[in-house]
Amino acid sequence: MTFTKNKGMYLIVVFIVLALLNVIAFSAPFNREGNGFWVGYSFSMLAVVVSAAVGLYAIGREGKTRKFYGLPLANAALIYLIIQLIMSLAEMAVPSIPLWISVVANVVLLGVFLIGIISANAATEEIERLDTAVKEKVFFIKSLQGDIEGLVTRAPDEATRKSLKDLAETIRYSDPMSSPQLAALENKIEAKSAALAENIADANTINSICTELQQLFAERNRKCKLLK
Repeated sequence: MTFTKNKGMYLIVVFIVLALLNVIAFSAPFNREGNGFWVGYSFSMLAVVVSAAVGLYAIGREGKTRKFYGLPLANAALIYLIIQLIMSLAEMAVPSIPLWISVVANVVLLGVFLIGIISANAATEEIERLDTAVKEKVFFIKSLQGDIEGLVTRAPDEATRKSLKDLAETIRYSDPMSSPQLAALENKIEAKSAALAENIADANTINSICTELQQLFAERNRKCKLLK
Protein backbone atom coordinates (compact mmCIF):
# COMPACT_ATOMS: atom_id res chain seq x y z
CA MET A 1 0.00 0.00 0.00
CA THR A 2 1.58 3.29 -1.10
CA PHE A 3 1.65 6.05 1.51
CA THR A 4 0.62 9.30 -0.15
CA LYS A 5 0.32 12.92 0.95
CA ASN A 6 -3.48 12.61 1.14
CA LYS A 7 -3.18 9.60 3.43
CA GLY A 8 -0.75 11.51 5.61
CA MET A 9 -3.13 14.48 5.86
CA TYR A 10 -6.00 12.15 6.69
CA LEU A 11 -4.00 10.53 9.50
CA ILE A 12 -3.03 13.94 10.86
CA VAL A 13 -6.72 14.87 11.08
CA VAL A 14 -7.53 11.60 12.84
CA PHE A 15 -4.66 12.02 15.32
CA ILE A 16 -5.74 15.60 16.06
CA VAL A 17 -9.22 14.31 16.81
CA LEU A 18 -7.69 11.61 19.01
CA ALA A 19 -5.64 14.16 20.95
CA LEU A 20 -8.59 16.52 21.42
CA LEU A 21 -10.80 13.68 22.57
CA ASN A 22 -8.33 12.60 25.25
CA VAL A 23 -7.81 16.16 26.44
CA ILE A 24 -11.57 16.65 26.76
CA ALA A 25 -12.18 13.23 28.29
CA PHE A 26 -9.61 13.63 31.05
CA SER A 27 -9.81 17.39 31.62
CA ALA A 28 -13.56 17.95 31.70
CA PRO A 29 -15.37 17.19 34.97
CA PHE A 30 -16.86 13.89 33.83
CA ASN A 31 -17.80 11.14 36.26
CA ARG A 32 -15.05 8.64 35.46
CA GLU A 33 -16.23 6.23 38.13
CA GLY A 34 -19.27 5.13 36.16
CA ASN A 35 -19.39 2.56 33.37
CA GLY A 36 -21.03 5.07 31.01
CA PHE A 37 -17.85 7.12 30.78
CA TRP A 38 -15.71 4.13 29.85
CA VAL A 39 -18.24 2.78 27.36
CA GLY A 40 -18.30 6.14 25.59
CA TYR A 41 -14.52 6.50 25.75
CA SER A 42 -13.89 2.94 24.49
CA PHE A 43 -16.18 3.27 21.49
CA SER A 44 -14.69 6.65 20.62
CA MET A 45 -11.20 5.09 20.62
CA LEU A 46 -12.48 2.24 18.48
CA ALA A 47 -14.03 4.75 16.07
CA VAL A 48 -10.66 6.49 15.71
CA VAL A 49 -8.94 3.21 14.85
CA VAL A 50 -11.68 2.11 12.41
CA SER A 51 -11.80 5.51 10.70
CA ALA A 52 -8.02 5.57 10.31
CA ALA A 53 -8.01 2.06 8.82
CA VAL A 54 -10.87 2.78 6.40
CA GLY A 55 -9.33 6.09 5.36
CA LEU A 56 -5.94 4.53 4.64
CA TYR A 57 -7.63 1.79 2.62
CA ALA A 58 -9.98 4.08 0.70
CA ILE A 59 -7.76 7.04 -0.19
CA GLY A 60 -6.28 6.44 -3.62
CA ARG A 61 -9.02 3.96 -4.51
CA GLU A 62 -11.75 6.55 -4.94
CA GLY A 63 -14.01 6.04 -7.88
CA LYS A 64 -17.55 6.70 -8.85
CA THR A 65 -18.48 3.20 -7.64
CA ARG A 66 -16.45 2.95 -4.42
CA LYS A 67 -18.86 4.87 -2.24
CA PHE A 68 -20.82 4.45 0.98
CA TYR A 69 -24.39 5.78 0.60
CA GLY A 70 -23.16 8.16 -2.11
CA LEU A 71 -20.09 9.37 -0.18
CA PRO A 72 -16.44 8.46 -0.79
CA LEU A 73 -15.40 5.92 1.86
CA ALA A 74 -12.84 8.21 3.51
CA ASN A 75 -15.45 10.96 3.95
CA ALA A 76 -17.96 8.45 5.29
CA ALA A 77 -15.38 7.27 7.82
CA LEU A 78 -14.89 10.82 9.10
CA ILE A 79 -18.65 11.34 9.38
CA TYR A 80 -18.95 8.09 11.35
CA LEU A 81 -16.12 9.28 13.62
CA ILE A 82 -17.83 12.62 14.25
CA ILE A 83 -21.19 10.97 15.05
CA GLN A 84 -19.50 8.50 17.36
CA LEU A 85 -17.59 11.27 19.16
CA ILE A 86 -20.82 13.22 19.76
CA MET A 87 -22.48 10.10 21.16
CA SER A 88 -19.44 9.27 23.29
CA LEU A 89 -19.18 12.77 24.76
CA ALA A 90 -22.90 12.66 25.59
CA GLU A 91 -22.42 9.31 27.35
CA MET A 92 -19.43 10.67 29.30
CA ALA A 93 -21.26 13.86 30.28
CA VAL A 94 -24.58 12.28 31.24
CA PRO A 95 -23.98 9.38 33.63
CA SER A 96 -27.73 8.83 34.02
CA ILE A 97 -27.98 7.30 30.52
CA PRO A 98 -28.70 3.57 31.03
CA LEU A 99 -25.66 1.45 30.27
CA TRP A 100 -27.52 -0.90 27.95
CA ILE A 101 -28.77 2.02 25.83
CA SER A 102 -25.22 3.32 25.45
CA VAL A 103 -23.86 -0.08 24.46
CA VAL A 104 -26.67 -0.86 22.00
CA ALA A 105 -26.52 2.58 20.36
CA ASN A 106 -22.75 2.38 19.89
CA VAL A 107 -22.84 -1.18 18.57
CA VAL A 108 -25.67 -0.36 16.13
CA LEU A 109 -23.80 2.68 14.80
CA LEU A 110 -20.61 0.69 14.34
CA GLY A 111 -22.52 -2.19 12.73
CA VAL A 112 -24.34 0.03 10.24
CA PHE A 113 -21.07 1.67 9.26
CA LEU A 114 -19.15 -1.60 8.85
CA ILE A 115 -21.97 -3.27 6.89
CA GLY A 116 -22.15 -0.24 4.59
CA ILE A 117 -18.38 -0.25 4.04
CA ILE A 118 -18.27 -3.98 3.31
CA SER A 119 -21.28 -3.77 0.98
CA ALA A 120 -19.85 -0.77 -0.87
CA ASN A 121 -16.52 -2.51 -1.35
CA ALA A 122 -18.13 -5.76 -2.47
CA ALA A 123 -20.33 -3.90 -4.97
CA THR A 124 -17.30 -2.05 -6.31
CA GLU A 125 -15.31 -5.24 -6.80
CA GLU A 126 -18.23 -6.83 -8.66
CA ILE A 127 -18.64 -3.78 -10.90
CA GLU A 128 -14.90 -3.77 -11.63
CA ARG A 129 -15.06 -7.49 -12.44
CA LEU A 130 -17.95 -6.93 -14.84
CA ASP A 131 -16.16 -3.98 -16.44
CA THR A 132 -13.12 -6.18 -17.05
CA ALA A 133 -15.30 -8.92 -18.52
CA VAL A 134 -17.05 -6.43 -20.83
CA LYS A 135 -13.72 -5.02 -22.01
CA GLU A 136 -12.52 -8.52 -22.83
CA LYS A 137 -15.72 -9.29 -24.74
CA VAL A 138 -15.62 -6.14 -26.87
CA PHE A 139 -11.89 -6.42 -27.60
CA PHE A 140 -12.51 -8.73 -30.57
CA ILE A 141 -14.60 -6.15 -32.46
CA LYS A 142 -12.52 -3.12 -31.49
CA SER A 143 -9.27 -4.83 -32.44
CA LEU A 144 -10.65 -6.13 -35.74
CA GLN A 145 -12.04 -2.72 -36.68
CA GLY A 146 -8.63 -1.15 -36.08
CA ASP A 147 -6.91 -3.80 -38.21
CA ILE A 148 -9.28 -3.28 -41.15
CA GLU A 149 -9.02 0.50 -40.97
CA GLY A 150 -5.25 0.13 -41.04
CA LEU A 151 -5.49 -1.76 -44.34
CA VAL A 152 -7.43 0.98 -46.14
CA THR A 153 -4.36 3.08 -46.90
CA ARG A 154 -2.55 0.01 -48.26
CA ALA A 155 -5.28 -0.93 -50.74
CA PRO A 156 -4.17 -0.94 -54.42
CA ASP A 157 -7.11 1.04 -55.83
CA GLU A 158 -10.13 3.13 -54.94
CA ALA A 159 -12.64 0.27 -55.36
CA THR A 160 -10.71 -1.88 -52.91
CA ARG A 161 -10.40 1.00 -50.46
CA LYS A 162 -14.17 1.43 -50.61
CA SER A 163 -14.70 -2.29 -49.91
CA LEU A 164 -12.43 -2.08 -46.87
CA LYS A 165 -14.09 1.12 -45.62
CA ASP A 166 -17.53 -0.48 -45.97
CA LEU A 167 -16.29 -3.51 -44.06
CA ALA A 168 -14.82 -1.33 -41.30
CA GLU A 169 -18.16 0.48 -41.07
CA THR A 170 -20.01 -2.84 -40.80
CA ILE A 171 -17.67 -3.92 -38.00
CA ARG A 172 -18.10 -0.58 -36.25
CA TYR A 173 -21.87 -1.00 -36.02
CA SER A 174 -21.81 -4.71 -35.24
CA ASP A 175 -22.75 -5.96 -31.79
CA PRO A 176 -19.55 -5.42 -29.76
CA MET A 177 -20.22 -8.17 -27.23
CA SER A 178 -18.59 -11.51 -27.86
CA SER A 179 -19.56 -14.83 -26.30
CA PRO A 180 -18.35 -18.46 -26.21
CA GLN A 181 -21.20 -19.47 -28.55
CA LEU A 182 -19.74 -17.22 -31.25
CA ALA A 183 -16.23 -18.66 -31.00
CA ALA A 184 -16.37 -20.81 -34.15
CA LEU A 185 -17.83 -18.00 -36.25
CA GLU A 186 -15.35 -15.46 -34.89
CA ASN A 187 -12.48 -17.83 -35.66
CA LYS A 188 -13.62 -17.82 -39.30
CA ILE A 189 -13.79 -14.03 -39.25
CA GLU A 190 -10.29 -13.81 -37.81
CA ALA A 191 -8.93 -16.17 -40.45
CA LYS A 192 -10.57 -14.20 -43.27
CA SER A 193 -9.28 -10.92 -41.79
CA ALA A 194 -5.75 -12.32 -41.66
CA ALA A 195 -6.12 -13.28 -45.33
CA LEU A 196 -6.95 -9.63 -46.13
CA ALA A 197 -3.57 -8.49 -44.81
CA GLU A 198 -1.78 -11.29 -46.65
CA ASN A 199 -3.42 -10.42 -50.00
CA ILE A 200 -3.63 -6.64 -49.68
CA ALA A 201 -1.99 -6.12 -53.09
CA ASP A 202 -4.53 -8.34 -54.89
CA ALA A 203 -7.65 -6.24 -55.51
CA ASN A 204 -9.83 -9.13 -56.69
CA THR A 205 -8.98 -11.27 -53.67
CA ILE A 206 -9.55 -8.37 -51.28
CA ASN A 207 -12.97 -7.57 -52.72
CA SER A 208 -13.94 -11.24 -52.57
CA ILE A 209 -12.84 -11.60 -48.94
CA CYS A 210 -14.63 -8.39 -47.99
CA THR A 211 -17.85 -9.81 -49.43
CA GLU A 212 -17.40 -13.03 -47.42
CA LEU A 213 -16.69 -11.05 -44.26
CA GLN A 214 -19.81 -8.95 -44.77
CA GLN A 215 -21.81 -12.18 -44.88
CA LEU A 216 -20.06 -13.57 -41.81
CA PHE A 217 -20.79 -10.39 -39.85
CA ALA A 218 -24.42 -10.50 -40.92
CA GLU A 219 -24.58 -14.06 -39.55
CA ARG A 220 -22.79 -12.99 -36.35
CA ASN A 221 -25.23 -10.13 -35.78
CA ARG A 222 -28.18 -12.50 -36.20
CA LYS A 223 -26.72 -14.91 -33.66
CA CYS A 224 -25.97 -12.04 -31.24
CA LYS A 225 -29.66 -11.12 -31.31
CA LEU A 226 -30.63 -14.72 -30.57
CA LEU A 227 -28.25 -14.86 -27.59
CA LYS A 228 -29.85 -11.84 -25.90
